[in-house]
Amino acid sequence: MALSQQAKASRRRWDSYSDDESETSSVCSVGSFGSGRERAFEDISEILNKMASPGWSERKEGLIGMQNILQSSRPLSRAELKRAQDIFTRMFADAHSKIFSLFLETLVEFVIVHKADLSDWLFVLMTRLLMKMGADLLGSVLHKVQRALDVVREAFPYDQQFKILTRFIVDQTQTPNNKVKVALLRYMESLSELMDPSQFTNSSETRLAVSRIISWTKEAKSPDVRKASQSVLIALFELNTPEFSAMLSVLPKTFQDGATRLLHNHLRNATVNENESIAVDLQRKASPRSPYKASPRSTDSSPRGSYASNGPPEIDAENMNSEDIYDSLRRTTAAIQNFTYSSRDDLDAFLKEGHRVDSDEVSADSGITSSMTDVRVDSPPGKVKAYQDYLPMSNDTAYARQQQQQQQLSLANIPASFSSSSVPHNSYYPIIHRDNGISDTRLTVTDGPYDDDLLSEGDHVDILVPLLTELSNHNQRFEERRTAMMQLIKLTRSESVTMWDNHFKTVLLLMLETLGDVEASIRAMALRVLREILRNQPDRFKDYAELTILKILEAHKDPQSEVVRAAEETSATLAHSIAPDQCVRVLCPIIQTADYPINQAAIKMLTKVIELMPELELEEIVAEIVPVLLKSYDHPESSVRKASVFCLVAIHSVIGDRLKEHLGSLSGSKTKLLNLYIKRAQSEKQTNVPSPSSPSALSSGSR
Repeated sequence: MALSQQAKASRRRWDSYSDDESETSSVCSVGSFGSGRERAFEDISEILNKMASPGWSERKEGLIGMQNILQSSRPLSRAELKRAQDIFTRMFADAHSKIFSLFLETLVEFVIVHKADLSDWLFVLMTRLLMKMGADLLGSVLHKVQRALDVVREAFPYDQQFKILTRFIVDQTQTPNNKVKVALLRYMESLSELMDPSQFTNSSETRLAVSRIISWTKEAKSPDVRKASQSVLIALFELNTPEFSAMLSVLPKTFQDGATRLLHNHLRNATVNENESIAVDLQRKASPRSPYKASPRSTDSSPRGSYASNGPPEIDAENMNSEDIYDSLRRTTAAIQNFTYSSRDDLDAFLKEGHRVDSDEVSADSGITSSMTDVRVDSPPGKVKAYQDYLPMSNDTAYARQQQQQQQLSLANIPASFSSSSVPHNSYYPIIHRDNGISDTRLTVTDGPYDDDLLSEGDHVDILVPLLTELSNHNQRFEERRTAMMQLIKLTRSESVTMWDNHFKTVLLLMLETLGDVEASIRAMALRVLREILRNQPDRFKDYAELTILKILEAHKDPQSEVVRAAEETSATLAHSIAPDQCVRVLCPIIQTADYPINQAAIKMLTKVIELMPELELEEIVAEIVPVLLKSYDHPESSVRKASVFCLVAIHSVIGDRLKEHLGSLSGSKTKLLNLYIKRAQSEKQTNVPSPSSPSALSSGSR
């Protein structure tokens, strides 16, 4: 009997899923797989009570406890979520500075985990944060408020946020001070840079908000409010010129005159600056030592390790016990190594004479190298210019640009009935036929007349070249590269096929290399660029799926939380953008061999892929997937075990009880536990009430 008890104790230490454990043991308990599920729910209730306590020390304990719950991936139930929202709403008025600072940190985690369930609370959240920007707070606390606003802007749909801002502006009960107005206007300006033109509509509420913003351009007591108001009007005009012009035409004359003057001055200044740039470039072309002179490229470039040592840790592909993924990565590498610029002269035009031309090694550890020519140069001081209007410089192009600016000037006064659909077939307005501020003067317009000599295919291709030049300044010029990546995000929505055909591979390599940058915000921005390309041009990743998936999953090991969050969002987009069978072939070896948290991220991505797969397609490969998940079910990290269970539940939701055929090696207690979650998922599916412990809730929470 003693030996039997010792054996059982030993087994319990080795396997936390002992058959002696209760079948109601929950994978969602915090920190263990034991029978502490009921206690976890009691802890949540106790934490919420402490957060609502009048004593500041108890509120502090409650906030710390809530942070631990959120970081443990234990989502809140609907009732808990509603109560937490009510408590957080009251905490915006907390007078204790340390508690308020801790509250802001907790609020950021709360938004990140539960953003999918906070749409009804978004108005309160945004307006309270904006009002706090006008309060008398310490600089460190104001920085946390701004951080919370940045997270909100990234977390929720842009059009929904824009409607909330307009509603706040026109609300007569709101009396924002000048600091709040500046914060609100800056938020709206940055939001308009991310919105699609179709999201800006000529509604009555928007017209009222624009009228109020125009009146703020004459704010006598605050030059900051005047400047921010002007910037917002220009940003909205550039976002959707026809819609904004139509809106202006129905406003009272005083508002029309003020806005029209501002826009005319903006466009004239842009024309003058552009003409000066054209003149300088033409003068360089005439110089015998012009940097635009094409030069032969050296193919014997010296390799250089491009991933910074403090970047995301690498997976050593040679130590991964799967020849399939290694061979696949090698094939991807070969494709990249064979890549050369199809438009070398275009790139040479932006290389300064005498600078080095070497080769980039993307990842020696993974056997992924590139012979891509280094376009790194020392760019001029100052920020990158807005490249969406860039065209190759020539006398003809200068004329074309002047014509375009004149058309923009005249467009500011067009009648409300005017739209892109009403343009006669023999007329052409470049500003109308554009995608999010990117003038596409050929590929999106077929009816209007154009001169082939004036608008060549190179016009589209060259837009990316100066951006790529700036983005090659690794580990330096952070603001300039951040601006360049914002421009690149806009260009991802361009319909210029030729431009992306010629430059996609280079953009991909640069962004993957940037994941090793020394600056965390730059690494996060690079992931955001990749996410936008995946969202708008998913087919281009077909030949680079292995490389892209591996590097994005590696980013989950980044020490900075903002990079990890960006990686989670990008991997979620990956699951929707790459063919499911291709994703499965890449993810299964990574789950088997990678360390935590890369394996957990791969399982979460696999769960999303499975949810999108047809039943017959999943049945064909389920025998390859389940053994991998069963192995992860025994992983020492509880979050990996938890993700594995949810992935198995997702498989069952697609193929049903046929999953049981592949569970022969699963122990009795684990089978009971899995059945418990399957039944819960089925029950929730019938009632259409998402559970905080369901796979979809987990994945949305993590994003």
